[in-house]
Amino acid sequence: MTVMRYILLFGFALAALAQQCTIPGNVPSTRPTRVDYKNKNIPTDYYGLSLSWSPQFCNSQAGKNPNNSWQCAENRFGFVVHGLWPQSSKATSSDEHPRNCKAPELLPAATIKPHLCTMPGAQIIQDEWVKHGTCAFPNAKAYLDQVELLYRNLVLPDLKAGRTTSGAIRKQIVAANQSKGLKPEHTEVRVLSGNRFSEFMICYDKNFKFTACADKGAPDQVQVRVAAKR
Repeated sequence: MTVMRYILLFGFALAALAQQCTIPGNVPSTRPTRVDYKNKNIPTDYYGLSLSWSPQFCNSQAGKNPNNSWQCAENRFGFVVHGLWPQSSKATSSDEHPRNCKAPELLPAATIKPHLCTMPGAQIIQDEWVKHGTCAFPNAKAYLDQVELLYRNLVLPDLKAGRTTSGAIRKQIVAANQSKGLKPEHTEVRVLSGNRFSEFMICYDKNFKFTACADKGAPDQVQVRVAAKR
C-alpha cells in the first residue's frame, strides 16, 4: 500500500468517526447526470470547496424525504462537502463558471463508496463529478481524492444551533484553521431565504493553496439561523 493511499484510507476512517457515519453495505443506484455544455470552454481560475451544513438540508422537505434517510436519520453529520467547484474570476453569476466539460458517465459503486462520509449521497457524488470535476480533473478518482485531501486538512467545528451572525461563523472557522493560513478573505458564507445558514465556501488557487474568494457572500453583520442536528 502506498503512503498516499494509507493517508487517504486513514482519513476516511477518521471522518466516519468524527461524523458518526456508517457507510452503507450497498451503495444506492444513481441516475445519469443531466448536462448543459454551454460553459465547457470557460477556463478555471480558482476553486471553491463548498461545505454544506447538513442539518439545514436535513430540516428541509428534501432532507425529510425517505430517500435521504441515510444522511438525515441513520447518521449524524455537521459540515459535509457539497462539491469542489472550478471557478472563473470573470463570472458575474453562478451560470458563468466552468460546468459539464465532458460527456456524462455513471460512476461505479467502488468509486463512490469510500467518499460517502464526506459527500453523503451517491447521487451528489455522481452529479458533482459530471458538473464540476470534469472541468479540471482527468477522472473521478482524481477529483474525489482531491476533495478528501482538502477536507482532511480543515478543522471544522460543530456550530451551535440558533441565531448568530455570518461574521461569527466565519470567525469561528477561520480561527480553527488560522495555523494553516486561512484568512477571512479566503471564505464565503452562503445563506438561504430567511437568512438560514446553508454553506461555507473556502477558495483555493490552482495549486490548492488558499486564495481570496471573488465574493465574501453574506456580510459579517447579517443575522443568520443555524439549524440544529437531529
